[in-house]
Amino acid sequence: MSVQTTKDESPVSLEAQKQAQSTSSDRDPTLAENHPINALSEWRKFFILCTLSYSGFLANFSIAITQVAFPEMGAAFGVSPGMIPNAIGYNLLGIAVGPLFWNPLSKSIGRRPVYLIGSAVFIPCAIWMALSNSYSCFCVARVFAGLSSSWSQTVPPATVADMTVKSKRGDKMSMFGTAVVIAPAVAPLFCGLIINSASWRCLFWLILGLACLQLALFFFIVPETLWVEDEAPFTSTEYYVTTTKVKGEHEHIEAPEPAAPSLGRGHVGALYMPWKDPVEYLRICMSPILMAQFLPITLVSIYYGSVFAWSVGITIVMPQLFEEPPYSFSTIPLGCAFLAFGIGGVLGKWSGGIVGDKTVSYLERKKGHRQPEHRLWALLPILPFMLVACIIVGVTIVHELHWIAYLIGGGLFFFAFSASTGLLQTYVLETYVSRSMDTQAVFVFFKSIWGFAIPFFVTSWGSEADYLSEYAAQGALATGVGFLLAGGLIWKGYELRKWQGMPVTPRADG
Repeated sequence: MSVQTTKDESPVSLEAQKQAQSTSSDRDPTLAENHPINALSEWRKFFILCTLSYSGFLANFSIAITQVAFPEMGAAFGVSPGMIPNAIGYNLLGIAVGPLFWNPLSKSIGRRPVYLIGSAVFIPCAIWMALSNSYSCFCVARVFAGLSSSWSQTVPPATVADMTVKSKRGDKMSMFGTAVVIAPAVAPLFCGLIINSASWRCLFWLILGLACLQLALFFFIVPETLWVEDEAPFTSTEYYVTTTKVKGEHEHIEAPEPAAPSLGRGHVGALYMPWKDPVEYLRICMSPILMAQFLPITLVSIYYGSVFAWSVGITIVMPQLFEEPPYSFSTIPLGCAFLAFGIGGVLGKWSGGIVGDKTVSYLERKKGHRQPEHRLWALLPILPFMLVACIIVGVTIVHELHWIAYLIGGGLFFFAFSASTGLLQTYVLETYVSRSMDTQAVFVFFKSIWGFAIPFFVTSWGSEADYLSEYAAQGALATGVGFLLAGGLIWKGYELRKWQGMPVTPRADG
């Protein structure tokens, strides 16, 4: 039987219809029906995304839960209140290192086992923090809490990529990124409410309850999403060649979609068990370190880490200043003040996610091809707000303006920070989607290392110089370096990725 096609139903137009369908819906007709993108319903994906966002939220919520309890915890441990914020840095140190363990597991045995094991291990860490009787013991507990929860910062973006068509990936990533951003803003409210009437240890009993809920959510809601192609069995040579590409050997062109099998058959589940091939597993463990060789990923991650550090600094300085005259905030109002940062973070989601996706779609239609650098155009209008916000914060402190001015400046910075989170994290992911967890490991490493360092100098910097100079410098760096980096990548990012042997989608202009 021959296939009849009309002029309007040519094979080319049918293919165009498929592409349009994949762009406008949550399904991709080029993938197998049992692929997570097609097999999971829209509502199931929504609840999975909520659970993933909750895990990212909880890890950062537990870090910031002590924000207005510095005096109480300092008295309990026999140290100055100014030393308690350093424990935040120790937690972030654990988060920086942890993905080196969790990411290889999620790429071999699957995403779901990592979610379940990691959620279970975090529970005794919460108990450890609650029962700590010395500052040293508490700091060690914070490091292990960071290690046991670090998977929540790198593996969920891979699951988002597993189950989301690329045209909607930025919006979904921004929801996850916003949950991560607003956690430090809402945690102090709970801290204030608890500290006002109970021991600081109750902060971590709350974390314990939330950790148990996390384990239950992953157990009942989140399935395995790691896609394994039946026609393309895993081999160490096939995997490792992408990490050892030498310039000039051959041109490396690869479509940036994580699962676009030519034959379409595959299944979700474990790729292989680490003990069956320990040498290959060791190579996978090294892959995040090898990923750091790619400049578009590393430079963006270092820059984003600095912006994250300035946001952490704003939340650390505020409680120490607002507890003293002329503000003299009590515990609960001080905790409520952090909500201004959460509001800014939620509003920033719109610009970072929806506007980023629309910018990419517009440029794809205009230029005839889609590139990760297209997303960076949406970052440019956001950058000046960082400078303005930092100056407002610095002027407020130096001239002792009304406290609302600090909240306006801080909220504005969190708006810009939240927007940049969705844009930059998605950009890093899209530059090497087939190894998304490695890109996120680099992203989270530099973010967390910056976060680890900032508590040790942010307050002394402002005290020894002045806060206006400190925040003006931070704002100038966030804005100026951001323009240079985004502009440079928009101009030559494609050529840089191609030169370094990264996956690229050929452009219409070559």
